[in-house]
Amino acid sequence: MTVAFPAESPPHGPPGTRLVIGIGNEHRGDDAVGPLVARRLRPILMDVARVVEADVGGAELIDLWTGTSFVWVVDAARAGGPPGTMYRFEVGKEELPASLGSTSTHGVSLADAVALGGVLGRLPTHLVIYGVEPGHLEMGTELSHPVKAAVEPLVRRIEGEVRSVQGAVWAEASVGGPDA
Repeated sequence: MTVAFPAESPPHGPPGTRLVIGIGNEHRGDDAVGPLVARRLRPILMDVARVVEADVGGAELIDLWTGTSFVWVVDAARAGGPPGTMYRFEVGKEELPASLGSTSTHGVSLADAVALGGVLGRLPTHLVIYGVEPGHLEMGTELSHPVKAAVEPLVRRIEGEVRSVQGAVWAEASVGGPDA
């Protein structure tokens, strides 16, 4: 398990705190999108949120968000769109696709971790999941161009939501690809 915390951030914050988790394996092509977004957000949000990179699944993910009220998770997610397509799901307001987090190498998908957290009563008050449709997930490859193009727009969107705490209102779950 790889979890990176900035030296000044404790692993858990008091209720009401904000947390961004970038999930993925930086050595598996487009699966690196979560950690890359987290790295870009850490210096931008250091005054308002804890930002972590994680290569975890299941219970470890639940442990990361326990005790935090506002959580945003970023991961590669297959949902059927073209590579680089960004998806936003707000837990509790819409059904999560079963394929969410199916790129996981940990045996338990992100959707399964959310379901388990709900059963255990360990979900944050506000949990938003951002997925980016991957193009390739082979070991030793870099981000594909469409996924790389989605990083900066995603960083700006998440920064805006984290700073507003209540989150942006998007009517649609899918927000265009890298050309949007």
